[in-house]
Amino acid sequence: MSGVDYGIIAGYAGLLILIGARAGRGHQIESEFTLGARSMPTWAVLCSMTATELSAATFIGVPHAAYTGDWSYLQLAVGALLAKAVLARYVIPLYRKLGLVTVYGFLQDRFGSVTQRSAAVCFLGGRLLASGARLFIAALALSAVTNVPVLWAVVSCGLVAGFYTVAGGIRAVIWTDTVQAALLFTGALAILFVLANAGPQSLTSITDWAEASERTQIFHLTPLFSLTDGRALGTALVGAFFLTLATHSTDHDMVQRLLTTRSTTGGSSALLGSALLNFPMTLIFLLIGTGLAHFYATPPDYSIEDHARILPIFALHELPSGLRGLLFTGLFAAAMSSLDSAICALATTWTHDIRPPASGRSNPLRRVQLSSLAFTLLLIAAALAMAKYHALLTNRGTSLNLVEFALSSMTILYGGLLGIFALGVTTRSRGSRASTVAGLIAGGAVGLALFLHPIVLQRTWVAWTWWVPISASIAFSVAWTGRTARAFEAPKSDYSSANHERQLPQDQTSPEQESTRT
Repeated sequence: MSGVDYGIIAGYAGLLILIGARAGRGHQIESEFTLGARSMPTWAVLCSMTATELSAATFIGVPHAAYTGDWSYLQLAVGALLAKAVLARYVIPLYRKLGLVTVYGFLQDRFGSVTQRSAAVCFLGGRLLASGARLFIAALALSAVTNVPVLWAVVSCGLVAGFYTVAGGIRAVIWTDTVQAALLFTGALAILFVLANAGPQSLTSITDWAEASERTQIFHLTPLFSLTDGRALGTALVGAFFLTLATHSTDHDMVQRLLTTRSTTGGSSALLGSALLNFPMTLIFLLIGTGLAHFYATPPDYSIEDHARILPIFALHELPSGLRGLLFTGLFAAAMSSLDSAICALATTWTHDIRPPASGRSNPLRRVQLSSLAFTLLLIAAALAMAKYHALLTNRGTSLNLVEFALSSMTILYGGLLGIFALGVTTRSRGSRASTVAGLIAGGAVGLALFLHPIVLQRTWVAWTWWVPISASIAFSVAWTGRTARAFEAPKSDYSSANHERQLPQDQTSPEQESTRT
């Protein structure tokens, strides 16, 4: 890359740090760091959600999936839309009515603090793995074009995201993600424009070629369901539906920003809006992948054997200076948007659910900032661990494509979380500590076994799209079966206000809701 390209990336990193510093100016209390004083506009939260969902796994992985296959990935967007519609209607309003700071406060209310802490620990483990996978994918692409080792690409991305998140909290996350969403969209359109005007080809010629070679197939109807093929329509819809239920109701990384809006309606609208924006954005990245396959139908004079890095390889060799820097700034933005919200959510969960401060003994704002710094370092370590695991999968010949690798990494512990949350939502009686914790353990154990089975058995016997439904069902069943063990039942007095700003009666609204109505 040229000095201009490096300058663009460096300037963008500096802009993010500046936004974070300004967003954190005036922070007086912890709730401003963790909830933005519940004053964030809906449109900004929508942009933040979109940027986080369009992670490096999307930026690099979706074109890779289309380059090597077809457009079946778009099936997942349909399942995600259905799940988000359910959550926007029933779950997000419930969380807002309870005045939660983290989603695990809901489990404290339903099952007691032991279940709350156990679920929070599961989230910490699951989010470290999932965000680590995304950081690794971004570093993989950055190292391909800069010749910087993956190790240092991981460290640099992690430190930049950690710096502005520690400085500005959730406000910095939302405002930087808003800038990053615009940059991601601009970069994607730029690369698509270049592909559509490369030589004699056009967008029409690309799509005609893709249709003739059956690369634009979206729905796989035969068979409708498959145990081993995640592209079957029914399997893809079920997998995406359950995975989205888990990520957007039990994962505080996704839910935290929905709790920062000025009203319940704002959070639900941002969630639905992100589901609708997912379709055109995914289609653009699929078109890019197909355009790359068309462009490289005639082999170039440089190596394209590393299909996982096909987009950065194209940018390195075919894009002009400046535009190349813009594209890799978009990749850098994709890495940042996945990391910043994870850092903030992990720190908030640690300080509220696992190690809440003793009253009057510490500065809560200072504690959550220090926790953010610690989790930045842990995320860097997790990314390096996921890099090792991906290399091991590749060496064994059982490697998933990059986007499947990123999505499957979220299934290890989220199935267990979804099963316990589902029990809390669907039952009125309080459960037992023993049964809910046993359900979390059982769901996590099954999720881990499913995640590791391709490398242990050297073959994928169960497609990744089934992993969350299976582990969630087991967690729910174990917790349901033992919920009547009254000897271990959590007492009513176990409920505390550590994770709640306040509990509202059924017929009352919060001041921010009332002011919005007025």
